[in-house]
Amino acid sequence: MIILFANQKGGVGKSTLAVLFSNFAVQKRNRKVKVFDMDFQQSLYNKYLNSDLLENEKLYEVELANIPGFKSIKKKASQDPSQLTVIDLAGKMDDDNLIQVFKESELIICPFCYDEYSVTSTFEFCYVVKKVNPSSNIILIPNRVKSSVKYETLESVNQALGQFGELSSPVSDRIDFQRLTTSYTPETLVPILDPIFNKIFDDHIETESTWEAETI
Repeated sequence: MIILFANQKGGVGKSTLAVLFSNFAVQKRNRKVKVFDMDFQQSLYNKYLNSDLLENEKLYEVELANIPGFKSIKKKASQDPSQLTVIDLAGKMDDDNLIQVFKESELIICPFCYDEYSVTSTFEFCYVVKKVNPSSNIILIPNRVKSSVKYETLESVNQALGQFGELSSPVSDRIDFQRLTTSYTPETLVPILDPIFNKIFDDHIETESTWEAETI
């Protein structure tokens, strides 16, 4: 199964949530995971290298990749249906190869923030994805939500984005995120993220795995 962490807007926490999700998949759901970092900043891949330098136990492999290389990634993923292929997608929309990516990815997890630019970019991203693939499965995660800020347009934003996919519960902005690695998730983040990731698994991933097993 191919799972994208994607949004054309940078700084919304795609790479961070991709790492946390991958850690969760291995440690809490006992799944095999392979991660591909397509982001220009390569922050996920650098976390993986840093974890390797510290000689931490590897939970999964991380490779650098680019959007044109998706065809090869898809081929490898199809050879092992039990493995989850997680892709941290570059924040861009001007590459024709994205058409194949959006059409052939089973799940798209789209973090966003409740600021005007992020919401607008997220809306545009989801609109394009649905135009390319009307049956695409999008999960939107409100991320880096500040508890001290009153978001006056929150309900209208949720309603507008909800037409494209399923909204998760919000993830608060916490300093703990800076301590995570590709081998370690801070315990303080578990109560916030485990319910979100468990729901994604129960509603979208385990059901897909069951279907695949029945059709093989």
